[in-house]
Amino acid sequence: MRRVLGVWMLVGLVGVGLTQPVDPRRFPAQRLSRPPVIDGIVNTDEWAEAYRVEQFWSPSRQQVGAFPTRAYIGYDHEAIYVAFICEDPNPELIQARETKRGGYLENDDTVMALIEPQARGLEPYTFTVNARGAQTDDFPAGTTENIRWRGDWQAAARIVANGWQAEMRIPFRILRYAPKQNRFGVILERYIPRLNEIYTFPNMGAFYSTRRQSLWIGLEPPPPRYPVIVLPYFTGDSDPDTTRARSGLDLRYTIGDPLTALLTLKPDFRNIAADVASVDFSYTEKVLAETRPFFQEGAEFMPPRAAFYSVRVQDLSAGLKAFGSLNDWRYGAMAGEYALNGRKRQFGVGRIRYQFAERSFIDLLGMRLQGDVQEETLGAILDSRRITGDGEWRLVGTYYQLNGDRDGVYQQYTLQRNAPERAPNYQLQYTDIEPNYRPRLGFAPETGYRGLRFGVLWFDRPESERLLYTETRLDLSRRTRYGGARLDEGGTLSLQWLYASQNRLTLTADYLNRPPNIDRTLGVEYAWNVLDIYRTGSLELRAGDLNGGRSLYARFVQSYELAPRFRVRLDAENLEIRYADAPTDRARQLIFTVNYEIDPERAIGGRMVLNRLEFEGDVESTRNFYLTYLQRVRRGFDLFIIYGLPNANRSQNRLAVKIVTPLEF
Repeated sequence: MRRVLGVWMLVGLVGVGLTQPVDPRRFPAQRLSRPPVIDGIVNTDEWAEAYRVEQFWSPSRQQVGAFPTRAYIGYDHEAIYVAFICEDPNPELIQARETKRGGYLENDDTVMALIEPQARGLEPYTFTVNARGAQTDDFPAGTTENIRWRGDWQAAARIVANGWQAEMRIPFRILRYAPKQNRFGVILERYIPRLNEIYTFPNMGAFYSTRRQSLWIGLEPPPPRYPVIVLPYFTGDSDPDTTRARSGLDLRYTIGDPLTALLTLKPDFRNIAADVASVDFSYTEKVLAETRPFFQEGAEFMPPRAAFYSVRVQDLSAGLKAFGSLNDWRYGAMAGEYALNGRKRQFGVGRIRYQFAERSFIDLLGMRLQGDVQEETLGAILDSRRITGDGEWRLVGTYYQLNGDRDGVYQQYTLQRNAPERAPNYQLQYTDIEPNYRPRLGFAPETGYRGLRFGVLWFDRPESERLLYTETRLDLSRRTRYGGARLDEGGTLSLQWLYASQNRLTLTADYLNRPPNIDRTLGVEYAWNVLDIYRTGSLELRAGDLNGGRSLYARFVQSYELAPRFRVRLDAENLEIRYADAPTDRARQLIFTVNYEIDPERAIGGRMVLNRLEFEGDVESTRNFYLTYLQRVRRGFDLFIIYGLPNANRSQNRLAVKIVTPLEF
């Protein structure tokens, strides 16, 4: 194994190809004597001192964007300022449906500023605004949704006679950077959904990657200054039998880029309105998303879920975390205590990353669990990337050793070729997981096999008035158990077409030979109004052999806006698997959701869930309804109120309140 890993490391160090330079590779930082007013109207006098971007490029077509776009970027002693002027020959077609902060902007006309303070090709901060001024952001390393915890920034936008305009103010205090840092990485972007087109500054070549950025040089940002933020919360809930209360807090202390430290005491584990799982069939456990602030913050600095899956940590009583970067090194460490079946367990995890080339890293990681059990996992990861003029090669090698009452090895090697449109994208992956690799705080749903997977993806944005996008995807896999028996083998073929009429057609064919069953299914999905999140809908049908029987799956989804900011959504699913010599398995589910957005920071909603599951002769049913109020504000306290209980089998006469009040010191 060591010999194999060494060969892969050598390949990664050698690299593949040369990097095509961006244009411009760098541009000067210009300091503003007076900050512009962030009102969504770009007054050229206010922005006269800023650096002016005259052209945005279409990466896919390698030409200047068809719709003229200009931008300004500058800074002062407190913040970065960015403005966009987006011309549009048909402003009545500008898409801007989302209104709330942190909402879904993927289908709206948007502009985006990607700021990377390290200027090292790492993950950038992303700030996005749509044509109505709705904001969303993405911070590297992950963070929670509370606005003051993650950091506030301002934006405004206006639709005007010849298009739309937007302005942003991004305070330095919400960015992590080293003292005396004098250059940032920058990408500016415009997205036009009805054309399915992205325009960028700089021109990064045909292959788009956020790692290809222009350097904003000559900056004189203020010395990093970060407050201590305390996020206390209180929850109380009451039902006819009892009243309960709970309080706790999360605390964060940041010293710029080198260090962020977090402490949590009795964290809250209740979701105000949890997602409802879709009706489907799976041979293995599903992956769940992490929603708790303590685990969200700095998540990318922690070991991957095959070694540490934070959802396994349930009743956490206290935890401490630290992460950060220093020159070519990045690190993260976390420790905590939780209870399982009344017994206390302590865990510790850590990860160290060294950047040995421009886009290449090697990681060492570990996890230790002690209490009523003793267990540890040690591992290494190699991640090497090389961008060529027409794409990117990526090599990832992973090796974990589990020690304790369960001893086993997990190893996986992936070679990936990412290419622009009209060129094939490839992935070749080998996985080997020993039978006893079953970490208690890791996610390994199946063990004891060796497998090979090959995938190819081809997509295009054709020069067509009717067709915006086409995609073809093929995945083939084969896995063999230790001892030589077949675990499974199969393939999936998927074809997709996105039309200018905002409709999408998807065809799929699946084959899986998993003894004693051979699954063969064909599927079709037709979606309409795909760019309008409040009027979109879809119909999906799948049929064939599944789990030893004949299956039929149907799903209908429809969203609608009954009045301004008053929205409803219907989601109906039905799955039947008929067997020759056993009872029919059935799963039926109806979800009806209603939401009224009072303003971009406050909303009330309700959800009704009806389902009936019949599997292997057992019958389970759900008839649940609950109401919610959500307040997530720039100033004041976040407030969550729920009447009922999400994911309960029956409606509950229960009222719960959660108050979160960030404090800065």
